[in-house]
Parts: sequence; C-alpha cells; structure tokens
Amino acid sequence: MMTFLIALLGSSVGAAVVTALFQIWHSMRQGELQIIQNQLGGLYGTLYYFTCLNKALFELYKDYHKAFDKEFKVKNVARGSMKAFEKEAIAMLEEANSYIDTEVMQNNAKIINLLEKNWHLIDPDDVEIFSEFQIDMARLKRAKGQNFRTALSTREHIGSVSFMRPKMIKRVEEKWRLKRNRMEQLTKGRKLFCRTSG
Repeated sequence: MMTFLIALLGSSVGAAVVTALFQIWHSMRQGELQIIQNQLGGLYGTLYYFTCLNKALFELYKDYHKAFDKEFKVKNVARGSMKAFEKEAIAMLEEANSYIDTEVMQNNAKIINLLEKNWHLIDPDDVEIFSEFQIDMARLKRAKGQNFRTALSTREHIGSVSFMRPKMIKRVEEKWRLKRNRMEQLTKGRKLFCRTSG
C-alpha cells in the first residue's frame, strides 16, 4: 500500500507523506511518554513506595502475632509467674499494634496528602479504590474515640474498615509495573529514533 502511494504521488511527495506520518506517530509516543513520566514522578512512584512500606509493616505485624502464638498461647505458667507472663504478652501485642497505629497511619497520611495534591494524575479506573482508601482513613480517625462495642456495631451496619485494603496494594503494584514497562518501551523507541535520525 505504501509503495503504491509513493509511486502514485511521486518519490519526493511520497517521502514527505511518510515523514509527516512518522512525525505524527513519534509526537504521539512522546506525549504518552511525558504523561507516564509525570504520573510516575508525581504520584505512582511515591505511592508505590509507601504501599510497599505498608505491606512490609503488615507482614511484620503478622510475624509478631505468629511469635505471640508460639510464646504465649497454650502455655502452662506457674501461678507466681502469671503476672509477669501476662505483662510480657501484653507488651508484645502493644509493640505489634504500634507499627500499625504509628508507622502505617503516618504513611497513610502521606498517601492522602499525595492523592489530594496530585489528583489530576490519577488514572480514572483508580479513583474508586483510592476513594475507598480515603474513606477508610476518615473512619479510622473517628473510630479511635469509640469504645469497642460501638465500633463493632458500626462495622456490622456499614461494613469493614481497613488500614489499607489488599486490592489497593495490588492495584498500585500493577499500575507501577505497567507504567514502568510502558515507559521503558517508549524510551527504547525514542533512543532508536534518535540513533536513526541523526
């Protein structure tokens, strides 16, 4: 088809058409590359970092509970040692909870700030998941002052709340990888064009 077009229009006109089409294609790729670089630099890269950090903290929390189960569950403790045993068990659980209450909540506050400042970089299909995260954080802030009974009844009627849902972690990881891979593809094409064009 392209050979027929060049023959029909003449070699110089055909070459100009091919060059113009290539320039349009290249400009579109450059525009896409710029958008992805802005998204990775302004939102998804930092979001990926905090999400991975939270994921590691959740794993640490689980490790604490596994260790707790091995050390403190179903143990025969002498009556005289019971208070010290209980105190040590409570201290271990409080330490595990402190990673969620402190580090994860601090990371989440940074994530909310990042989302609010860079909302224009969010992919449309991520809005619902990120909104659910922000609602969970608002609920967790309010739940801190509630007693256990109130918080439990609220969850029964409204639904569960999470420090960061697994689907958000999964989505951020997927998007970060997709955007990095696409950026590499577009960058390779750009390097190839630079080498062949001059």
